[in-house]
Amino acid sequence: MLVKEKLQNREYFSDIDSRIADYILDMEEKLRDVSVRKMARELYVAPSTIIRFCQKVGYEGFNDLREDYLKEVEYLSSHFKSLDPNFPFDKKDKEMAVANKIEILYEEILRDCRSLLEPETLKRAVDVIDRAGEIYVCTLGPQMGLAEIFQEKMARVGKMVHMCTHVGDGYYQVCYCQENAAFIIISYTGESRTGLKIGKKARERGLCTMAITSYGNNSLSELSDVCLYVSTREKLINNLGSFGFNVSVMYLLDVLYAGYFNRDYEKHYREKVKVSKEYENRHSDNPILKG
Repeated sequence: MLVKEKLQNREYFSDIDSRIADYILDMEEKLRDVSVRKMARELYVAPSTIIRFCQKVGYEGFNDLREDYLKEVEYLSSHFKSLDPNFPFDKKDKEMAVANKIEILYEEILRDCRSLLEPETLKRAVDVIDRAGEIYVCTLGPQMGLAEIFQEKMARVGKMVHMCTHVGDGYYQVCYCQENAAFIIISYTGESRTGLKIGKKARERGLCTMAITSYGNNSLSELSDVCLYVSTREKLINNLGSFGFNVSVMYLLDVLYAGYFNRDYEKHYREKVKVSKEYENRHSDNPILKG
């Protein structure tokens, strides 16, 4: 959950809590220059009241909350300047207008997702793929098809990826798999009950887990050894299609595949071509496709 959402969710807030939350939301990037003492003075409360509020929303203190909130403000103010990611086209648009807007949407999603990738985190993610004896991908819905494409690509370079195709599969597999297995859990909210069960069991067994999930704190990201963030702009229900999540998942899985491929480029290319020639026997008269 984003810090902004935590501050806007007033279900368990007192009147003073709501005043503190409103102050932080109103300040946005100006919060960088605010200290606990300054906020306490302006709100006529004790500094300890602000610290207790920060702890109520999941932080040890004000500095931790401020750091995450400022990162979030910067992220949310970037990209998607020309269209709404939830409603990228409208009912009056002709077919080619829709096509143009979807092109722009994809470009924005990819830039947005790329901006959330950090070099060290990506290296650790590829390390997980490289070191794992076998990989299990746990997801449901349309993302399963994207994961199957990843599975096929990885199989062609000799890395076995297993799909958890039914709700219970992932849990049984995490219970009985080899100790060098790794799990990739894909969940937009990061609060899927099945995904969290798998993540908890994997941690219990000392297995490596990678989350592909939304930006911000959620239960799955806290359970995972490595977390890759998807473009996090879409509402759960009020949107025209899960464009952002699907494009982000496809991009991140391709990045993982390419990163693993590059760890031993010559070997993987040689084996991929060899196995493809043995199995596929593909041909075409189109000169672009030949070779």
